[in-house]
Amino acid sequence: MSRFNKYEKAGVKEYWMVEPDQKLVSVVVMQINQRYGRTEIYTEEDKIAVSIFPDLVIDLSEVFTSQ
Repeated sequence: MSRFNKYEKAGVKEYWMVEPDQKLVSVVVMQINQRYGRTEIYTEEDKIAVSIFPDLVIDLSEVFTSQ
């Protein structure tokens, strides 16, 4: 069983996959039917609203800034 399927079965409400080299974040969110919806893909120019914390928005330009 894949990690994705294990998380879905366990009821993980939001699952993020971060690819730092490509500066991409893929996010899946648990739907009302207890299944993951479509994967949303974000780039370093995007801001992501975290579904489980309504007031939290992650600015990916700050996350992927080179140091």
